[in-house]
Amino acid sequence: MPSPVKTSFDSSLCTKPTPADSPVGQGHERPLGEALLAFAVVTGVVSLLYRLRGIAFVERNLAVVAAVLFLYVPALVLWRRGRELEQYGLRAKPVGQGMLFAVLSMAAVFPPFAAGYFVYVTRLCGRLSHALPAWHCPMALPVALRLPPDLAMAVLSQLLVVALPEEFFFRGYLQGRLGEALSPRQTLLLTAILFALGHFLVTFDPAALAVFFPGVVFGLLRRWTGSILAGALFHAACNLFMETLRRSLG
Repeated sequence: MPSPVKTSFDSSLCTKPTPADSPVGQGHERPLGEALLAFAVVTGVVSLLYRLRGIAFVERNLAVVAAVLFLYVPALVLWRRGRELEQYGLRAKPVGQGMLFAVLSMAAVFPPFAAGYFVYVTRLCGRLSHALPAWHCPMALPVALRLPPDLAMAVLSQLLVVALPEEFFFRGYLQGRLGEALSPRQTLLLTAILFALGHFLVTFDPAALAVFFPGVVFGLLRRWTGSILAGALFHAACNLFMETLRRSLG
């Protein structure tokens, strides 16, 4: 399969080797071990800080510290390796393609997910709670559109503090480095597994493992466009969409 990163480069960059140029399995010990170590370190630090949320300073700055770790840990590692960050998706180009793929993903995913969530809240969750007393159901609110408060700030926060840093770490750095050691399918699945595992290890909430599925979509967007732009836009939109559903349906 041709490398989406390589084919989207300007001609001045085509002479540089890209991550996907490395044959699968060649020198796999370095990128695979490096990627897994970076995942363990960043996840461990974020999980520890999450446990310390009782401290006011940590509570106020947790999201920003996590964003800094997701951005700067891989950036420092790649700089030490002499790699360009653009090789790992940290670029906007192709802007039009990235925005188009993000919009198409929203159009394909959001309507059926909203319908499924409505059925779950209004019909299925109550039955599950009767069968499983520990099962938690949201409150059954009257259906009405309730957007997150301070929508403009919520959009900026989700995009710049949550989606962009996570997409660079997982789909840019991890997916890029794992792709130097594994096949495209293995890379996509392992990156999505690490994305879900990272969320679970921070919150210890089994429901967090469900982010495996959007993680696969984010990974495909990274592969198809060669940039993290589409994934970051779709990632932020997913978080805002889910928050709107919770507020609107219970």
